[in-house]
Amino acid sequence: MSFATVPELLASAVERFNDRPAIVTIDRSESFAELADAVGRSADSLRRRGLQVADRVLIAAPNSPGLIHAWLGAIWAGGVPAAVNPDLTQSEIEYLVDDLRPRIILRQQDLDAIDVASSHPAAGPPMLEPLSPAAIVYTSGTTSRPKGVLVRHASYTETGRSFPGWIGLGGQQRLWACLPLFHINAQAYSLMTALAHGFPVALTPKFHASTFWKDARRLEVTSVNVVGAMLEMLAAQPPVTWVESQLRTIYAAPGPVPEQRDQLEKRFRIRIVTGYGMSENPFGCVESRSSRDKAHSIGSPRQPASGAFQNELRIIKEDGTDAAGGEVGELCFRNPVMTPGYWSAPEITQAALRGGWLHTGDAGFRDDEGDVFLTGRYKEMIRRRGENIAPGEVEDALCANPAVKAAAVFGVSAGLMEEEVVAVVVLQKAGSLDEPALKTWAASRLAAYKVPGRIMFRDSLPMTPTHRVARDQLRREYGHPGD
Repeated sequence: MSFATVPELLASAVERFNDRPAIVTIDRSESFAELADAVGRSADSLRRRGLQVADRVLIAAPNSPGLIHAWLGAIWAGGVPAAVNPDLTQSEIEYLVDDLRPRIILRQQDLDAIDVASSHPAAGPPMLEPLSPAAIVYTSGTTSRPKGVLVRHASYTETGRSFPGWIGLGGQQRLWACLPLFHINAQAYSLMTALAHGFPVALTPKFHASTFWKDARRLEVTSVNVVGAMLEMLAAQPPVTWVESQLRTIYAAPGPVPEQRDQLEKRFRIRIVTGYGMSENPFGCVESRSSRDKAHSIGSPRQPASGAFQNELRIIKEDGTDAAGGEVGELCFRNPVMTPGYWSAPEITQAALRGGWLHTGDAGFRDDEGDVFLTGRYKEMIRRRGENIAPGEVEDALCANPAVKAAAVFGVSAGLMEEEVVAVVVLQKAGSLDEPALKTWAASRLAAYKVPGRIMFRDSLPMTPTHRVARDQLRREYGHPGD
Protein backbone atom coordinates (compact mmCIF):
# COMPACT_ATOMS: atom_id res chain seq x y z
CA MET A 1 0.00 0.00 0.00
CA SER A 2 1.74 3.20 -1.20
CA PHE A 3 0.56 6.69 -0.22
CA ALA A 4 1.86 10.18 -1.00
CA THR A 5 2.80 13.02 1.33
CA VAL A 6 1.45 16.55 0.89
CA PRO A 7 4.83 17.85 -0.44
CA GLU A 8 4.88 15.00 -2.96
CA LEU A 9 1.37 15.95 -4.11
CA LEU A 10 2.45 19.58 -4.53
CA ALA A 11 5.62 18.62 -6.41
CA SER A 12 3.59 16.41 -8.73
CA ALA A 13 1.10 19.25 -9.32
CA VAL A 14 3.92 21.59 -10.39
CA GLU A 15 5.33 18.98 -12.77
CA ARG A 16 1.93 18.20 -14.31
CA PHE A 17 0.14 21.56 -14.26
CA ASN A 18 2.95 24.16 -13.97
CA ASP A 19 1.50 27.32 -15.60
CA ARG A 20 -2.17 26.55 -14.97
CA PRO A 21 -3.95 28.77 -12.42
CA ALA A 22 -3.80 27.28 -8.94
CA ILE A 23 -5.01 29.98 -6.53
CA VAL A 24 -7.50 32.61 -7.70
CA THR A 25 -8.99 35.61 -5.91
CA ILE A 26 -11.14 38.48 -7.17
CA ASP A 27 -8.04 40.49 -8.12
CA ARG A 28 -5.19 38.01 -8.68
CA SER A 29 -4.23 34.59 -10.01
CA GLU A 30 -1.29 32.37 -9.11
CA SER A 31 -0.05 29.39 -11.14
CA PHE A 32 0.97 26.06 -9.68
CA ALA A 33 4.62 26.97 -10.30
CA GLU A 34 4.15 30.30 -8.52
CA LEU A 35 2.34 28.57 -5.67
CA ALA A 36 5.21 26.11 -5.20
CA ASP A 37 7.73 28.96 -5.27
CA ALA A 38 5.79 30.85 -2.58
CA VAL A 39 5.47 27.69 -0.48
CA GLY A 40 9.22 27.15 -0.73
CA ARG A 41 9.91 30.72 0.39
CA SER A 42 7.55 30.30 3.33
CA ALA A 43 9.24 27.02 4.28
CA ASP A 44 12.66 28.68 4.10
CA SER A 45 11.49 31.59 6.25
CA LEU A 46 10.02 29.27 8.88
CA ARG A 47 13.21 27.20 8.99
CA ARG A 48 15.27 30.33 9.55
CA ARG A 49 12.95 31.19 12.43
CA GLY A 50 13.85 27.90 14.06
CA LEU A 51 11.22 25.47 12.78
CA GLN A 52 12.32 21.83 13.08
CA VAL A 53 10.65 18.63 11.90
CA ALA A 54 7.46 17.93 13.89
CA ASP A 55 7.39 21.44 15.42
CA ARG A 56 3.94 23.01 15.50
CA VAL A 57 2.98 26.28 13.79
CA LEU A 58 -0.17 28.08 14.95
CA ILE A 59 -1.75 30.19 12.20
CA ALA A 60 -4.69 32.51 12.92
CA ALA A 61 -5.71 34.29 9.72
CA PRO A 62 -8.64 34.49 7.28
CA ASN A 63 -8.63 32.83 3.87
CA SER A 64 -5.94 34.23 1.59
CA PRO A 65 -3.15 32.99 -0.69
CA GLY A 66 -0.73 33.93 2.11
CA LEU A 67 -2.48 31.55 4.49
CA ILE A 68 -2.10 28.71 1.99
CA HIS A 69 1.57 29.58 1.46
CA ALA A 70 2.27 29.52 5.20
CA TRP A 71 0.22 26.37 5.88
CA LEU A 72 1.79 24.40 3.02
CA GLY A 73 5.17 25.98 3.79
CA ALA A 74 5.08 24.65 7.34
CA ILE A 75 4.29 21.16 6.00
CA TRP A 76 7.03 21.46 3.34
CA ALA A 77 9.53 22.28 6.09
CA GLY A 78 8.45 19.20 8.04
CA GLY A 79 6.42 21.12 10.60
CA VAL A 80 2.83 20.50 11.65
CA PRO A 81 0.60 23.56 11.13
CA ALA A 82 -2.63 24.22 12.99
CA ALA A 83 -4.77 26.85 11.27
CA VAL A 84 -7.35 28.25 13.69
CA ASN A 85 -10.27 30.67 13.60
CA PRO A 86 -8.89 34.24 13.53
CA ASP A 87 -12.04 35.45 15.31
CA LEU A 88 -11.20 33.60 18.52
CA THR A 89 -10.75 35.80 21.58
CA GLN A 90 -7.37 36.31 23.19
CA SER A 91 -8.17 33.86 25.99
CA GLU A 92 -9.19 31.20 23.46
CA ILE A 93 -5.96 31.72 21.52
CA GLU A 94 -3.99 31.52 24.75
CA TYR A 95 -5.56 28.14 25.53
CA LEU A 96 -4.55 26.84 22.09
CA VAL A 97 -1.01 28.14 22.55
CA ASP A 98 -0.76 26.37 25.91
CA ASP A 99 -2.14 23.17 24.39
CA LEU A 100 -0.18 23.18 21.12
CA ARG A 101 3.13 24.60 22.34
CA PRO A 102 3.93 25.96 18.87
CA ARG A 103 7.43 26.91 17.79
CA ILE A 104 5.97 29.77 15.73
CA ILE A 105 2.72 31.76 15.88
CA LEU A 106 1.51 33.54 12.75
CA ARG A 107 -1.27 36.07 12.40
CA GLN A 108 -2.50 37.92 9.33
CA GLN A 109 0.15 40.65 9.59
CA ASP A 110 2.90 38.02 9.57
CA LEU A 111 1.88 36.29 6.34
CA ASP A 112 2.98 38.94 3.84
CA ALA A 113 6.39 39.15 5.51
CA ILE A 114 6.81 35.38 5.22
CA ASP A 115 5.77 35.47 1.55
CA VAL A 116 8.75 37.70 0.63
CA ALA A 117 11.21 36.55 3.24
CA SER A 118 13.53 34.58 0.98
CA SER A 119 14.90 35.24 -2.50
CA HIS A 120 17.09 32.15 -2.93
CA PRO A 121 15.86 28.65 -3.86
CA ALA A 122 14.30 26.86 -0.92
CA ALA A 123 15.48 23.47 0.26
CA GLY A 124 13.35 20.45 -0.46
CA PRO A 125 11.19 18.81 2.20
CA PRO A 126 12.70 16.35 4.67
CA MET A 127 11.89 12.65 4.45
CA LEU A 128 8.29 12.37 5.62
CA GLU A 129 6.12 9.33 6.24
CA PRO A 130 2.72 9.40 4.47
CA LEU A 131 1.00 8.08 7.59
CA SER A 132 2.59 10.67 9.89
CA PRO A 133 0.63 13.79 10.88
CA ALA A 134 0.74 16.60 8.32
CA ALA A 135 -1.43 19.08 10.24
CA ILE A 136 -3.65 19.55 13.25
CA VAL A 137 -7.28 20.63 13.00
CA TYR A 138 -8.88 21.88 16.21
CA THR A 139 -12.43 20.75 16.77
CA SER A 140 -14.68 20.86 19.81
CA GLY A 141 -15.62 17.65 21.55
CA THR A 142 -17.47 16.61 24.66
CA THR A 143 -14.82 18.15 26.87
CA SER A 144 -14.89 21.83 27.77
CA ARG A 145 -12.10 22.78 25.39
CA PRO A 146 -11.25 22.15 21.70
CA LYS A 147 -9.07 19.17 20.88
CA GLY A 148 -6.48 18.92 18.11
CA VAL A 149 -7.18 16.23 15.51
CA LEU A 150 -4.00 14.80 13.97
CA VAL A 151 -4.52 14.58 10.19
CA ARG A 152 -2.20 12.28 8.28
CA HIS A 153 -0.49 13.23 4.99
CA ALA A 154 -2.22 10.29 3.32
CA SER A 155 -5.62 11.43 4.59
CA TYR A 156 -5.15 14.70 2.70
CA THR A 157 -3.68 13.22 -0.46
CA GLU A 158 -6.10 10.28 -0.78
CA THR A 159 -9.04 12.61 -0.12
CA GLY A 160 -7.86 15.09 -2.74
CA ARG A 161 -7.49 12.37 -5.33
CA SER A 162 -10.92 10.92 -4.54
CA PHE A 163 -13.20 13.91 -3.95
CA PRO A 164 -14.26 14.65 -7.58
CA GLY A 165 -15.44 11.07 -8.01
CA TRP A 166 -17.42 11.22 -4.78
CA ILE A 167 -19.54 14.16 -5.90
CA GLY A 168 -19.56 13.52 -9.65
CA LEU A 169 -17.23 16.25 -10.89
CA GLY A 170 -16.03 15.54 -14.43
CA GLY A 171 -13.66 17.44 -16.70
CA GLN A 172 -11.92 20.67 -15.74
CA GLN A 173 -13.36 22.44 -12.70
CA ARG A 174 -12.80 25.63 -10.73
CA LEU A 175 -13.42 25.03 -7.02
CA TRP A 176 -14.53 27.71 -4.57
CA ALA A 177 -13.26 27.73 -0.98
CA CYS A 178 -15.63 30.07 0.82
CA LEU A 179 -15.49 27.85 3.89
CA PRO A 180 -12.56 28.73 6.18
CA LEU A 181 -9.20 27.06 5.61
CA PHE A 182 -9.00 26.17 9.29
CA HIS A 183 -11.66 23.53 8.48
CA ILE A 184 -10.88 20.06 7.14
CA ASN A 185 -13.46 20.71 4.39
CA ALA A 186 -11.53 23.52 2.69
CA GLN A 187 -8.16 21.91 3.39
CA ALA A 188 -8.92 18.38 2.16
CA TYR A 189 -11.85 18.72 -0.24
CA SER A 190 -10.88 22.03 -1.89
CA LEU A 191 -7.12 22.62 -1.62
CA MET A 192 -5.99 18.99 -1.88
CA THR A 193 -8.39 18.32 -4.75
CA ALA A 194 -6.90 21.31 -6.57
CA LEU A 195 -3.38 19.92 -6.13
CA ALA A 196 -4.37 16.40 -7.14
CA HIS A 197 -6.30 17.34 -10.29
CA GLY A 198 -4.91 20.67 -11.44
CA PHE A 199 -8.09 22.58 -10.63
CA PRO A 200 -7.85 26.25 -9.68
CA VAL A 201 -9.24 26.97 -6.22
CA ALA A 202 -10.91 30.36 -5.79
CA LEU A 203 -10.62 31.98 -2.37
CA THR A 204 -12.89 34.42 -0.59
CA PRO A 205 -12.31 35.51 3.02
CA LYS A 206 -15.84 34.59 4.08
CA PHE A 207 -19.22 33.44 2.85
CA HIS A 208 -21.69 36.27 2.11
CA ALA A 209 -25.21 35.17 1.19
CA SER A 210 -26.17 38.53 -0.29
CA THR A 211 -23.30 38.53 -2.83
CA PHE A 212 -22.84 34.76 -3.21
CA TRP A 213 -24.09 34.43 -6.79
CA LYS A 214 -22.38 37.58 -8.03
CA ASP A 215 -19.13 36.37 -6.45
CA ALA A 216 -19.60 32.98 -8.11
CA ARG A 217 -19.92 34.65 -11.50
CA ARG A 218 -16.92 36.96 -10.99
CA LEU A 219 -14.73 34.09 -9.82
CA GLU A 220 -15.99 31.81 -12.62
CA VAL A 221 -16.33 28.88 -10.22
CA THR A 222 -18.03 25.61 -11.11
CA SER A 223 -18.26 23.87 -7.71
CA VAL A 224 -18.50 24.97 -4.08
CA ASN A 225 -18.69 23.27 -0.66
CA VAL A 226 -21.08 24.59 2.00
CA VAL A 227 -22.61 23.63 5.32
CA GLY A 228 -26.37 23.22 5.53
CA ALA A 229 -27.03 26.55 7.22
CA MET A 230 -25.48 28.36 4.25
CA LEU A 231 -28.12 26.87 1.94
CA GLU A 232 -30.82 28.17 4.25
CA MET A 233 -29.28 31.65 4.10
CA LEU A 234 -29.18 31.51 0.30
CA ALA A 235 -32.79 30.35 0.18
CA ALA A 236 -33.81 33.32 2.36
CA GLN A 237 -32.27 35.88 -0.02
CA PRO A 238 -34.56 37.84 -2.38
CA PRO A 239 -34.68 36.55 -5.97
CA VAL A 240 -32.78 39.58 -7.26
CA THR A 241 -29.53 38.33 -5.61
CA TRP A 242 -29.35 35.34 -7.99
CA VAL A 243 -27.47 35.77 -11.25
CA GLU A 244 -26.50 33.21 -13.85
CA SER A 245 -22.99 31.78 -13.41
CA GLN A 246 -20.92 28.71 -14.21
CA LEU A 247 -21.59 27.26 -10.74
CA ARG A 248 -23.23 23.87 -11.24
CA THR A 249 -22.42 21.72 -8.19
CA ILE A 250 -22.85 22.36 -4.47
CA TYR A 251 -21.56 19.83 -1.96
CA ALA A 252 -23.50 20.25 1.29
CA ALA A 253 -22.83 18.61 4.63
CA PRO A 254 -25.40 18.27 6.02
CA GLY A 255 -27.80 18.58 3.12
CA PRO A 256 -31.45 19.57 2.87
CA VAL A 257 -34.32 17.11 2.77
CA PRO A 258 -35.16 15.94 -0.78
CA GLU A 259 -38.15 18.25 -1.27
CA GLN A 260 -36.20 21.35 -0.28
CA ARG A 261 -33.18 20.19 -2.28
CA ASP A 262 -35.30 19.83 -5.40
CA GLN A 263 -36.68 23.34 -4.94
CA LEU A 264 -33.20 24.81 -4.50
CA GLU A 265 -31.80 22.94 -7.49
CA LYS A 266 -34.59 24.24 -9.70
CA ARG A 267 -34.40 27.80 -8.36
CA PHE A 268 -30.61 28.12 -8.64
CA ARG A 269 -30.05 25.77 -11.61
CA ILE A 270 -27.51 23.71 -9.74
CA ARG A 271 -26.98 20.16 -8.47
CA ILE A 272 -26.72 19.57 -4.70
CA VAL A 273 -24.79 16.55 -3.41
CA THR A 274 -25.06 15.54 0.24
CA GLY A 275 -22.25 14.06 2.31
CA TYR A 276 -20.89 13.44 5.78
CA GLY A 277 -17.31 13.77 6.93
CA MET A 278 -15.22 14.83 9.88
CA SER A 279 -11.71 16.01 10.63
CA GLU A 280 -10.91 12.57 12.03
CA ASN A 281 -12.03 10.85 8.82
CA PRO A 282 -12.62 13.01 5.74
CA PHE A 283 -13.82 9.92 3.88
CA GLY A 284 -17.09 9.54 5.80
CA CYS A 285 -20.11 8.96 3.55
CA VAL A 286 -21.65 10.44 0.43
CA GLU A 287 -25.07 10.12 -1.13
CA SER A 288 -25.77 7.12 -3.32
CA ARG A 289 -28.28 6.71 -6.10
CA SER A 290 -30.66 4.95 -3.75
CA SER A 291 -30.19 7.43 -0.88
CA ARG A 292 -30.75 10.63 -2.84
CA ASP A 293 -34.48 10.76 -2.18
CA LYS A 294 -34.33 9.55 1.43
CA ALA A 295 -34.61 12.29 4.04
CA HIS A 296 -31.69 12.43 6.51
CA SER A 297 -29.69 9.79 4.66
CA ILE A 298 -25.97 10.41 4.19
CA GLY A 299 -25.60 7.60 1.66
CA SER A 300 -22.87 5.03 2.02
CA PRO A 301 -19.15 5.03 2.95
CA ARG A 302 -17.06 6.68 0.28
CA GLN A 303 -14.04 4.84 -1.01
CA PRO A 304 -10.60 5.94 -2.28
CA ALA A 305 -10.13 6.48 -6.01
CA SER A 306 -6.87 4.54 -5.72
CA GLY A 307 -8.62 1.41 -4.52
CA ALA A 308 -5.76 1.01 -2.05
CA PHE A 309 -7.99 0.33 0.95
CA GLN A 310 -11.57 0.15 2.13
CA ASN A 311 -13.32 2.78 4.23
CA GLU A 312 -15.29 0.51 6.56
CA LEU A 313 -18.37 1.44 8.58
CA ARG A 314 -19.87 -0.38 11.55
CA ILE A 315 -22.95 0.70 13.47
CA ILE A 316 -22.40 -0.42 17.04
CA LYS A 317 -24.99 -0.64 19.80
CA GLU A 318 -24.30 0.40 23.37
CA ASP A 319 -23.58 -3.20 24.34
CA GLY A 320 -20.77 -3.34 21.76
CA THR A 321 -22.56 -5.56 19.24
CA ASP A 322 -23.37 -4.66 15.65
CA ALA A 323 -26.75 -3.08 15.06
CA ALA A 324 -29.11 -4.94 12.76
CA GLY A 325 -30.65 -3.25 9.72
CA GLY A 326 -32.85 -0.37 10.86
CA GLU A 327 -31.45 -0.54 14.40
CA VAL A 328 -29.83 2.60 15.84
CA GLY A 329 -26.23 2.58 17.04
CA GLU A 330 -23.04 4.64 16.92
CA LEU A 331 -21.35 5.22 13.55
CA CYS A 332 -17.79 3.85 13.67
CA PHE A 333 -15.25 3.95 10.84
CA ARG A 334 -12.00 2.17 10.11
CA ASN A 335 -9.41 2.83 7.42
CA PRO A 336 -5.60 3.24 7.38
CA VAL A 337 -5.59 6.99 6.71
CA MET A 338 -8.02 8.16 9.40
CA THR A 339 -6.65 10.07 12.39
CA PRO A 340 -4.13 8.36 14.68
CA GLY A 341 -5.63 10.39 17.51
CA TYR A 342 -5.62 13.78 19.17
CA TRP A 343 -2.71 16.04 19.98
CA SER A 344 -1.49 15.63 23.55
CA ALA A 345 -4.71 13.83 24.57
CA PRO A 346 -4.04 10.11 25.10
CA GLU A 347 -7.20 9.46 27.11
CA ILE A 348 -9.45 11.07 24.50
CA THR A 349 -7.58 9.19 21.77
CA GLN A 350 -8.03 5.87 23.56
CA ALA A 351 -11.75 6.49 24.01
CA ALA A 352 -12.30 7.52 20.38
CA LEU A 353 -10.24 4.75 18.76
CA ARG A 354 -11.43 1.74 20.68
CA GLY A 355 -10.62 -1.57 19.01
CA GLY A 356 -9.14 0.19 15.98
CA TRP A 357 -12.48 1.79 15.09
CA LEU A 358 -13.12 5.54 15.15
CA HIS A 359 -16.17 6.14 17.35
CA THR A 360 -17.83 9.25 15.93
CA GLY A 361 -20.36 9.94 18.66
CA ASP A 362 -23.05 10.17 15.95
CA ALA A 363 -26.08 7.91 16.12
CA GLY A 364 -27.71 6.36 13.08
CA PHE A 365 -28.86 3.23 11.29
CA ARG A 366 -28.55 1.47 7.96
CA ASP A 367 -31.55 0.45 5.85
CA ASP A 368 -31.95 -2.69 3.77
CA GLU A 369 -30.33 -1.00 0.76
CA GLY A 370 -27.20 -0.19 2.76
CA ASP A 371 -27.88 3.54 3.03
CA VAL A 372 -26.96 5.25 6.30
CA PHE A 373 -29.21 7.64 8.20
CA LEU A 374 -28.26 10.07 10.97
CA THR A 375 -30.62 10.25 13.94
CA GLY A 376 -28.68 12.49 16.33
CA ARG A 377 -25.48 12.68 18.35
CA TYR A 378 -24.37 10.78 21.37
CA LYS A 379 -22.08 13.64 22.15
CA GLU A 380 -23.47 16.92 23.42
CA MET A 381 -21.81 19.05 20.76
CA ILE A 382 -23.75 22.00 19.38
CA ARG A 383 -23.55 22.71 15.65
CA ARG A 384 -23.72 26.41 14.73
CA ARG A 385 -22.56 28.27 11.61
CA GLY A 386 -20.65 25.22 10.51
CA GLU A 387 -18.75 25.02 13.82
CA ASN A 388 -18.86 22.44 16.59
CA ILE A 389 -19.29 24.00 20.04
CA ALA A 390 -18.67 22.18 23.32
CA PRO A 391 -21.32 23.16 25.88
CA GLY A 392 -18.77 22.94 28.69
CA GLU A 393 -16.62 25.64 27.12
CA VAL A 394 -19.57 28.08 27.02
CA GLU A 395 -20.61 27.09 30.55
CA ASP A 396 -17.09 27.81 31.82
CA ALA A 397 -17.21 31.29 30.29
CA LEU A 398 -20.61 32.06 31.84
CA CYS A 399 -19.67 30.69 35.26
CA ALA A 400 -16.55 32.85 35.32
CA ASN A 401 -18.90 35.77 36.00
CA PRO A 402 -19.03 36.23 39.79
CA ALA A 403 -22.80 36.71 39.66
CA VAL A 404 -23.35 33.25 38.11
CA LYS A 405 -23.78 30.20 40.34
CA ALA A 406 -24.40 27.54 37.68
CA ALA A 407 -25.11 27.26 33.95
CA ALA A 408 -26.29 24.64 31.50
CA VAL A 409 -25.75 25.12 27.77
CA PHE A 410 -27.34 23.08 24.99
CA GLY A 411 -28.37 23.32 21.37
CA VAL A 412 -31.86 23.45 19.94
CA SER A 413 -32.75 22.82 16.34
CA ALA A 414 -32.68 25.78 13.98
CA GLY A 415 -33.10 23.77 10.76
CA LEU A 416 -30.78 21.68 8.55
CA MET A 417 -28.99 20.34 11.61
CA GLU A 418 -27.99 23.92 12.47
CA GLU A 419 -28.53 24.72 16.14
CA GLU A 420 -29.11 27.73 18.33
CA VAL A 421 -26.96 27.99 21.46
CA VAL A 422 -29.21 28.26 24.53
CA ALA A 423 -28.09 28.80 28.14
CA VAL A 424 -30.03 28.35 31.37
CA VAL A 425 -28.36 30.17 34.26
CA VAL A 426 -28.71 30.18 38.04
CA LEU A 427 -27.53 33.41 39.67
CA GLN A 428 -25.91 33.80 43.06
CA LYS A 429 -28.55 36.45 43.78
CA ALA A 430 -31.77 36.68 41.79
CA GLY A 431 -31.97 39.75 39.60
CA SER A 432 -28.29 40.67 39.95
CA LEU A 433 -27.63 40.22 36.20
CA ASP A 434 -29.73 40.43 33.05
CA GLU A 435 -29.48 38.70 29.68
CA PRO A 436 -27.79 41.56 27.70
CA ALA A 437 -25.12 42.00 30.36
CA LEU A 438 -24.33 38.30 30.49
CA LYS A 439 -24.20 38.09 26.69
CA THR A 440 -21.71 40.96 26.68
CA TRP A 441 -19.66 39.11 29.30
CA ALA A 442 -19.71 35.94 27.18
CA ALA A 443 -18.77 37.85 24.01
CA SER A 444 -15.62 39.12 25.70
CA ARG A 445 -14.49 35.53 26.31
CA LEU A 446 -15.92 33.55 23.40
CA ALA A 447 -15.95 33.79 19.62
CA ALA A 448 -19.22 35.29 18.37
CA TYR A 449 -20.63 31.98 17.12
CA LYS A 450 -20.31 30.47 20.63
CA VAL A 451 -22.23 33.23 22.44
CA PRO A 452 -25.72 32.00 23.44
CA GLY A 453 -28.55 33.34 21.36
CA ARG A 454 -30.86 33.03 24.38
CA ILE A 455 -30.13 33.09 28.10
CA MET A 456 -32.84 32.16 30.58
CA PHE A 457 -32.66 32.45 34.37
CA ARG A 458 -34.12 30.08 36.94
CA ASP A 459 -33.66 29.23 40.61
CA SER A 460 -32.02 25.84 40.07
CA LEU A 461 -31.08 23.35 37.35
CA PRO A 462 -32.97 20.05 37.05
CA MET A 463 -30.78 17.03 37.81
CA THR A 464 -30.87 13.36 36.81
CA PRO A 465 -30.76 10.57 39.42
CA THR A 466 -27.00 10.32 38.77
CA HIS A 467 -26.62 14.02 39.62
CA ARG A 468 -26.04 15.25 36.10
CA VAL A 469 -27.81 18.26 34.63
CA ALA A 470 -30.98 17.05 32.90
CA ARG A 471 -30.24 18.66 29.54
CA ASP A 472 -33.03 16.80 27.78
CA GLN A 473 -35.56 18.30 30.19
CA LEU A 474 -34.15 21.78 29.60
CA ARG A 475 -34.17 21.21 25.86
CA ARG A 476 -37.85 20.27 26.01
CA GLU A 477 -38.67 23.32 28.11
CA TYR A 478 -36.69 25.84 26.07
CA GLY A 479 -36.54 24.10 22.73
CA HIS A 480 -38.24 26.76 20.66
CA PRO A 481 -37.39 30.45 20.26
CA GLY A 482 -39.74 32.58 22.26
CA ASP A 483 -40.69 29.80 24.72
